[in-house]
Amino acid sequence: MSATQQNVGLFPVSYRIGTGQPGAQSLALNLLVSTPQQQVTGNAAVTQATNPPLDIDSDVWGEYTYMTVMKPGVSKILITAQGNHGGPGSNSIINFKIHLVVGTDWREGVANYEYFDGQRWHELNNVPAHLLEVPSNVLQPFNPGPVIEPHKPVLPLYAAPIQGAIASGDLAQMKSLSAQARQQLEQLPQLRIAVDAAKTEISRSQSR
Repeated sequence: MSATQQNVGLFPVSYRIGTGQPGAQSLALNLLVSTPQQQVTGNAAVTQATNPPLDIDSDVWGEYTYMTVMKPGVSKILITAQGNHGGPGSNSIINFKIHLVVGTDWREGVANYEYFDGQRWHELNNVPAHLLEVPSNVLQPFNPGPVIEPHKPVLPLYAAPIQGAIASGDLAQMKSLSAQARQQLEQLPQLRIAVDAAKTEISRSQSR
């Protein structure tokens, strides 16, 4: 199986992690999720309006897993990642770590994260995380022909939402997502082009 085929099932998520209070620390976490490998890559920026200003940037990579529980419990997704300058292939030291737990719709959650400011590690726990709207120029899934129609900001291609529906036991949702998956599998040629473009952009960004 080719690398392109293995990465079918990509979607972006962007989180703002923080209390939102004036002057409080904020973490911007932007990830590209690969559902077949259950992996994530992207970047993180820890900022705060202090003197001097806090600004810690990291190239991030990691994985996610489903934390499935029996009813009436609520299933969650755990995202575990780390970061540095340059990504996993660089010799740069790790300067960022995160454990983010979100719902199966990927929208709301709580994060524990650490960052290294060049002198010491700082740890923050139980910080609220909120999904941001994806910009309008991020369009998915890809339809046949030259026209690309916009959809909801976060629309996993097939694996992640179906797994979530199975975990919740929602029959109607499983049927609906299965139908969507069949449609999108028929559109693989366009999707593979998009995956190649995303991989090229990731490589270019990590080489900076």
